[in-house]
Amino acid sequence: MGRSISVRGQGVVSARPDFTELHAGVTSQAPSAKAALLAHNKILADLLAALESFGLAERDVQSQQVDLRAIYPSRGQQDVQPAPSAFRATGNVRIRLRAVDRLGELLDRLAAVGVNNLSGLHFAIADPAPLLDTARKRAIQDARRRAQLYATEAGVQLGPVLRIEESAAGAPVPQMRALSSVNAGSPIAPGRTEIGVTLRVIFAIK
Repeated sequence: MGRSISVRGQGVVSARPDFTELHAGVTSQAPSAKAALLAHNKILADLLAALESFGLAERDVQSQQVDLRAIYPSRGQQDVQPAPSAFRATGNVRIRLRAVDRLGELLDRLAAVGVNNLSGLHFAIADPAPLLDTARKRAIQDARRRAQLYATEAGVQLGPVLRIEESAAGAPVPQMRALSSVNAGSPIAPGRTEIGVTLRVIFAIK
């Protein structure tokens, strides 16, 4: 390869997230399994109807599997397994909201229909490719700047690029939140998401 200078260049781009995802959880408890499922299905039906009236597309709403469990009282000193005291049905719906500014309004709708748990709330960018390309451009510019600095200080002349390796490219890092209950009164700011690229670039020395 001959004489060369190897440097790393970094490029970072930040952008405002343009969609958010969250899981709306529904938990119902009743003395019988049938009653727990009926209560759960009622809330779930109300939830899906509310999401449809909110304007969410069918592709942005996905129901998850329902889990039904028996709740047993404390056994104490008894050796015999007691009968279930209640049954609990839990499930959730994955929601993708493409209008981030309407998140507060969506949380109000969820609370109104009986959603009692939120989890996995995060913000992201639907199409990060253009931002990644901008980060790559900034990374190569940073690499050239560093290489030129080293060449100047070493008293040599910088030549053409011999090799470029993208050693680390980052997709948008989601901002994760976990909410134990629906609290629509609290404002939630999406902030900004960073995308970073690191390149290893080898320049020839003339």
